[in-house]
Amino acid sequence: MKVFYLVSIIFLLQTPCFSQLSPLELEQLKPGSYDNSWWNREPLRLIQTNLREIDANLDREKYVQSMVDASANLVLLNVGGIVANYPTELPFQYRNTFMEGDLVGDLVHQLHEKEIKVIGRFDFSKINESLAEKKPEWLYKSRTGETVSFNEQTHTCVNGGYQQEYSLEILTEAIEKYPLDGIFFNMIGYQTRDYAGEDHGICQCDNCKKGFKEMSGKELPQEVSPGEPLYAEYNEFKRQTSEKLFTKISEHIKTLDPSLMIKTYTDVGVDMISSESGASLSSDYEWNYHATDNVKRVLGSYQDRSPMNLLIYFQAIGFRHVGTSPDLARVWMLENMLHGAPLGFVVIGPLFDYEERAFIPYLEDYYGFHKQHENLFTNLESSSKLALIRGAGQEYRGMIKLLTELHIPYDIIEPGAILSGRLPRALNDYEVLVLGDVSNMGEGLVESIDEYVEKGGKILATGFTSSTKRGEGGGISLKSLGVDSQFKVYPQAKSTYLRVGEQDKAAIGNKLTEDFSLMMVYADFLDCSPIENTESYMQLIPETMFGPPEKSYFTEEEVTDIPGLFSNTYGQGKASFIPWQLGAQYYHKGNYAHKALFYGALSNLLEWESDLQTNASHLVEISRMKNRDGAFEWLGLINHSGQIGGTIGKPIPMRDIEIRFKPAKPLEHLYLLRSGQTLDFEQDGDWVLCTVPHLEDFEMVVGTYN
Repeated sequence: MKVFYLVSIIFLLQTPCFSQLSPLELEQLKPGSYDNSWWNREPLRLIQTNLREIDANLDREKYVQSMVDASANLVLLNVGGIVANYPTELPFQYRNTFMEGDLVGDLVHQLHEKEIKVIGRFDFSKINESLAEKKPEWLYKSRTGETVSFNEQTHTCVNGGYQQEYSLEILTEAIEKYPLDGIFFNMIGYQTRDYAGEDHGICQCDNCKKGFKEMSGKELPQEVSPGEPLYAEYNEFKRQTSEKLFTKISEHIKTLDPSLMIKTYTDVGVDMISSESGASLSSDYEWNYHATDNVKRVLGSYQDRSPMNLLIYFQAIGFRHVGTSPDLARVWMLENMLHGAPLGFVVIGPLFDYEERAFIPYLEDYYGFHKQHENLFTNLESSSKLALIRGAGQEYRGMIKLLTELHIPYDIIEPGAILSGRLPRALNDYEVLVLGDVSNMGEGLVESIDEYVEKGGKILATGFTSSTKRGEGGGISLKSLGVDSQFKVYPQAKSTYLRVGEQDKAAIGNKLTEDFSLMMVYADFLDCSPIENTESYMQLIPETMFGPPEKSYFTEEEVTDIPGLFSNTYGQGKASFIPWQLGAQYYHKGNYAHKALFYGALSNLLEWESDLQTNASHLVEISRMKNRDGAFEWLGLINHSGQIGGTIGKPIPMRDIEIRFKPAKPLEHLYLLRSGQTLDFEQDGDWVLCTVPHLEDFEMVVGTYN
């Protein structure tokens, strides 16, 4: 990896109190609005209280004051569905038996008095057993044909009358009764698992059987696995029926009140796309970049949708009353904020009565900081020159890890959004696209990427990118990669290597390559043939002996001429292709040789230079944002240190982080917003050089223009 160490420069640091800065440029900035909505690219601070039945008679004033104290400007609370927290008149909506009066009505009124907007939460995935037995045609049926209940709540089916029709009656009643600002749906789509995690299989209700038969002409299977003939057809059935229902509900809500914001866990029929960052009992380690992943994929893909990534502040569904590590939660919340997304926080019950208080000081600190400087979190866009096309699994996560540790600013784009006409930025605004194992690309997407390269763009692709199936002869569709369409696969095997020769090291071209001549490959490997003038590098050594020690060797005869890296010029652009899953390798082991190859392919083979360079530790995540109206730009720094194994503690302070970057326009001032200081800088042509003297949990380096 090529690391940029800046020359030693003495910077004079001014340290007045931030409130005494003169002129008060940051407070006077008027960054404008993204569109006519109140939710899109706006500085939102949401607190979601998943109220329990026993909270029906909570202290309303205390509840509202806790939101004010936390600097929330948006609250999400339970309205209807599983339990109605208002005096519903509908016979098939279960009314909260603990409630006296009107919880929803009181809270909406009092929150609005404090200028806090309210999103109503609805869950139509379950219905109380006392009502379910009267409407069996509404219910989900397990693989054995039985209904499924958990804590007296019975699962309903996407294709049943409750979700298809009665949900609209519930929404109509609530929307006409209360001046809500938004609607949120929980547990959408096909829910086959109960809260204990047990999977009850494909729904066998009459509605599902009939619908699948009409769509496919086939009988509904009881079980289906990847690779089986009906797998793709059943998934398509689920997609079509779910999206049809989401669209139907969305249109109904907008008919009742066009100003209502709609939010849930899909991009169909919504204004805001929900996601969650929460701890899990099923893994030893949490995904450090969980929130980064969730918000970037929305911000990079849709100009007309906003992300809302919720920090789930409990250990797991089975342990809702204890919090996760406050420092893990800290990192995820900072990732939301410093990538320009709204802030979201979820607890069980009212905030003032939550048993786990360790994170509350962080919450009040970060929400208060965001409120104080909310003009800097308004109408933002990324200034990244590189975009990661979203793939799947460990390859995708490995790419996020590589780019973040190398301090390369990047956006994330959903493949399906590229042809939608809804991208916030045109594809050719990016200098480089990274495609990590993005298989089964449609014809239109392949043509778009090839055209992008032909007109001067650059791509780095890995694994099965653009292949039509993950096996031999799958057919690589991207012409810009410079390889023959057909390929052979060497399945993942131990003791498989790539020989890295002197010519390869010169091509990859960074200092770390001096330290190795073999590279580990523990992944499916595509044996591809270069075409025309495509250059190829490194040589595959498949599945050598690895034991006993006396037999741990290979001979030169075992070194093949099968390349592990390709470089191609296509039209005016360039492509680098690594025909194996480099990202998954790095996600799994973090091997420095894989990082060296990734960075070398970008910087040397593609001849690309990032416009941000630093000596910061790989434990510092850096974001770059700018105001769309040209009022300011900023760098966000998050300190990820303090972790060992599964334990995440307080970050270790870092000092003298040197940064060199190209601003969008000539700078007049730089400010350290967290520290409350102005920051001296030097100009070197188009580059700005500065040093952040101290980094605790996070910092924002804000630049204003001449």
